[in-house]
Amino acid sequence: MLLVKRQLLVIIPCLLLVWGFFLYIRPHPRSPVQPTRTPLTQPQSQHSFDGAWRYERDRDNLLLTQGQCDLAFPDLFADLERAGAARADRPITLGEIDSVPPRNGYIRAMIYDQQLYVIAKEGAIWSREIATLSAINRAILTSPEPLPNIEFAFNTDDHVDNAAQWGYTRRPEDELVWLVPDFGFWSWPEIKAGSIKEILMDVEGAEKDGMTWSKKNDKLLWRGTLTLGHEIRNKLLSVTQKKPWADVKSLDQDGQQTMQDEYRTMPEFCDYKYLAQTEGNTNSGHLKYLQMCRSVVVSHKLDWIQHHSHLLRSSGSQQNFVEVDRDWSNLERKMKWLRKHDKDAQRIADNNVETFRERYLTQAAEVCYWRRLIQEWAKASDFEPEFFTEENGKKVQRGLSAETFLLMRAMDWES
Repeated sequence: MLLVKRQLLVIIPCLLLVWGFFLYIRPHPRSPVQPTRTPLTQPQSQHSFDGAWRYERDRDNLLLTQGQCDLAFPDLFADLERAGAARADRPITLGEIDSVPPRNGYIRAMIYDQQLYVIAKEGAIWSREIATLSAINRAILTSPEPLPNIEFAFNTDDHVDNAAQWGYTRRPEDELVWLVPDFGFWSWPEIKAGSIKEILMDVEGAEKDGMTWSKKNDKLLWRGTLTLGHEIRNKLLSVTQKKPWADVKSLDQDGQQTMQDEYRTMPEFCDYKYLAQTEGNTNSGHLKYLQMCRSVVVSHKLDWIQHHSHLLRSSGSQQNFVEVDRDWSNLERKMKWLRKHDKDAQRIADNNVETFRERYLTQAAEVCYWRRLIQEWAKASDFEPEFFTEENGKKVQRGLSAETFLLMRAMDWES
């Protein structure tokens, strides 16, 4: 018994010493080394999604399974379903991919064993190829489920040939084109627009700082260029000239000084109740940015279709934008009605935010779209890519890994 007591006298102090050391090294809840706020994005498991979309929790979750993507974004994949159905009885062949014209902005690539490879390229259009390849690669690397092997071509020009390839926009008759999120979802550095997430942070930060609906400017805002001679933009300037409800100006009509004086940041755009949307050479890459604002997007009838165009609603309880005639002839009447019916205008603005900013234009939605595209393309194709080709009697890997290409930005270089 005495021996046991002696052992306890030795063991208990040792245990207390160990416990005290643990308490010492464990960060104190109020320790200054601990973060003072939760980061916008935290590593998440796909199991954190419970089937009901919650913006604050789910917007940056890149780990959703396809089943969870379907629950989170039930209306996102309409154009992919259209494209897939059109090829149900006429699968995409390797010959079709071979026949896609390699015009400026062309990339041919494949996904093989969960790795993106660039096989060929032609020319370059600013940073667009890099942005789109980066977005595809992110969708692959974050996928919680294996993705099929596919081979495909895409072009980053504003208007692509009606062929079996991927593009940012199409006309109704371009039925062979499969739509993808445009390069600006990654970043658009040429116009000093960061990623969608950065723009979102700026806009939501301005709202938290007091940018409420009642304080917004009660005018229609538009800023843009006329350098390509767009008739529809010239017409907008004409019908809004000297109108008390319009703040519509060209950034290039009076030279560089006008650009500096009249340029508006995205939070400054969002400080207006009404935002004019115009197509340019084809679609407008600016539309997704306008849809980040709690404002009423006022658009002429659109000729060009983007991957989320089908989500636009011009009437009804879910109306999320206002549509006017393509020549803007009824714009003044619509603007007078909106300014007179402020509660209705605010409802449209709220619907715009709920549909686009807080759901279908999130990073979570984007990666879900890319992964569904890969799956639907595989279903519609009658071949799988060959990883090797033969050169001088030897097997040679086709293409470069995306990681290598994104670093070198070339298919070949001197060592």
